Amino acid sequence: MKIEELASYTNLELAWRRITTGANAPYKRYFRQMYYSYEIALGKNLTELQARVKGGSFAPGEVRRIYLPKQSGLHRPITLLSLEDQILLQAIANLVAKKIQPRRKPMQMRYVFSNILQDPNSIFFFYDWKQTYHRFQRQIEQHYQSGLKWVGDFDLAAFYDTISHELLLKTAYPKLAITDDVNRILGWLKIWASVRPAAAHGHGIPQGPIASDFLAECFLLPVDKNLAIDTSFVRYVDDLRVLGRSEEEVRRGVIKLEMLCRERGLIPQIGKYAIRQATSLRDALGMLPSIAAPHDTGLAPRMGRSEAIRLFRKALAGRKQHIADKTRARYVLYRADRSPQLLTYVLRLLPRHPEHVDAFVHYLSQYSGTKRIREAVLGLLASSPYEYVKGEMWHLLARMLRIPLLLDKATRQKLVTEAVDATKSRKVGVAIKWGALDFLCVADQLGFGRYGEFLRYLDSAILQALLVPVIPVDRFEKPESDGVIARLLKRTAPEPGLMLAEPLAHYGLAPKNFGVTDESVASQAANVLMAVGIIKGVHKHVDPLGEILVRRYGIPNWGGWRNLLGGQYVHAVGLLAQADPVFLSGPSRWLTLQNSFNQALFLAIQGHLRAAGLPGEVATIGRNGQLVDFGTTVQSGNQFSKAYPVIADVFRDMNTRRNKLPSTHPYDKKTTSQNVYLKPQERNKYLARLGHAYKEAIRICT
Repeated sequence: MKIEELASYTNLELAWRRITTGANAPYKRYFRQMYYSYEIALGKNLTELQARVKGGSFAPGEVRRIYLPKQSGLHRPITLLSLEDQILLQAIANLVAKKIQPRRKPMQMRYVFSNILQDPNSIFFFYDWKQTYHRFQRQIEQHYQSGLKWVGDFDLAAFYDTISHELLLKTAYPKLAITDDVNRILGWLKIWASVRPAAAHGHGIPQGPIASDFLAECFLLPVDKNLAIDTSFVRYVDDLRVLGRSEEEVRRGVIKLEMLCRERGLIPQIGKYAIRQATSLRDALGMLPSIAAPHDTGLAPRMGRSEAIRLFRKALAGRKQHIADKTRARYVLYRADRSPQLLTYVLRLLPRHPEHVDAFVHYLSQYSGTKRIREAVLGLLASSPYEYVKGEMWHLLARMLRIPLLLDKATRQKLVTEAVDATKSRKVGVAIKWGALDFLCVADQLGFGRYGEFLRYLDSAILQALLVPVIPVDRFEKPESDGVIARLLKRTAPEPGLMLAEPLAHYGLAPKNFGVTDESVASQAANVLMAVGIIKGVHKHVDPLGEILVRRYGIPNWGGWRNLLGGQYVHAVGLLAQADPVFLSGPSRWLTLQNSFNQALFLAIQGHLRAAGLPGEVATIGRNGQLVDFGTTVQSGNQFSKAYPVIADVFRDMNTRRNKLPSTHPYDKKTTSQNVYLKPQERNKYLARLGHAYKEAIRICT
């Protein structure tokens, strides 16, 4: 797998089309408006993404997780990736699909029925899940009718979280060599699999994107092929059924399946393992696999009251009436019109079934608000142990705020205090913060306080972007140079700027109205603002070197790096692009590469000093025509060190420390003691000093 192929414009565009046409509506609802905005300048944005990836300046954005309640009482993590991370993850899946599909195709619709690929070049990644799911059921029926009436149910625990990245790539590319390109891709996968970069690990893929659904299928391909040799089975994602004519036959198949899974680091879910004799077709079908509900978009034809009640009752079971048929129940809740009888069912079931809270909230959102709904929502906000449920209750309360007298003053003030506390807390997750800030922004709009400003202090750009639609109108009507909108426009992450494009166009405003220069806006957002006429002029080309320095060292965005480095620009980018990814994972490797970049930059600065007749010039070429040692050129007391000590001191110290790495020299030349590797604390001290040095370099050259 090569970066050149991965980052081809054709592959990136196909990745984008597959993301936007994907049937994973529950995931896409977080990003839909961002997708629309990014699409406005798609050609320019993809071209720049291609330049960043090939130039080495691309770095994964933030990773946030939302934890959805499951029927078991545990959680299903949904990983929110930045837009361009989603594109690259899908671009990886595109290449893997082309490589692995000839081997997977014989298994499809015979043994495997989930995430079935369309044509390799189709913008639609998978066939309609309804068709493949129906075939899955039909295959079980055929096995049952042929006499295979013993069934072994087998499930995997934390399936997505246990997928090995290296083993995944080697499944698609059996002769995979661990090149620099492959290491970059593995580095991205590590970050996408972890919420905290410092805790990145080599296993797990993010749940939510359709790319991950296919990569998970690929990881199971060796299991499928080996099991199919002598075992009858069907699989839908990680739910497997082994079928046979006797209990012993099924047991042998299940044991083989377990061994195959454990060889790949997968963990069987013991609680769901069982072997049973089916006495009917219904019994053979058993508990259907847990599947996403891509049809839950709220855009389907509406359902009348009588039909909704009839179907919803069929989904219930037991004396206390719990939801037994989740597919039928969710189908009704996303389509039913308002009904007093159905509302009673919903309010009664709401606390019992947190796994369906999104469907309940969708149904309740039709109501402007009643005292019954208010009491149910307040009760669940106070008692639910699930953050996602609490977040959804905050969203409902935000709607209720708009209804006069539904929330009295004392209740409203109490809720505002709780929402502010949730916003400030570091222990509270994305779901609660999103809901609480939705509530605070609506309170701000209604004149209860200036709570919308809390958005500016969030560290999550994705969360800020989700809240743009509820930013109080007066922030646009009375622009402020240091207000919340100015802060969002200055984010290096593009998502907030992309979401601001529509309201800025609506109010006829530009970044300058908020005291923000066009250059300060993330290039992806700036491209969109130019496309709709908000920003005039031509945006600068992508500068991979400058982007890495801005992101890592917090220096100003300066467009002169290409001119300063001249013909050495590409070489310098290569050094920096290799150094930056190992900043956290390999301090000593980072020091060696960053030191080489510093020397390249130093030589470019010397060229500028000579051309401009500025002080600080020193000899860089010796009498023998060879380069003078870097340490000599930045030694203490020479002309450069006197003129620019901020640069010289850190360059000299880093070069000296680099010479004392075991990989450079095993022993210290003067003391003969053993050299040691760079420690993270040492690296962090260099980080701040380098930021000042690079700022000084910009000052010299402007």
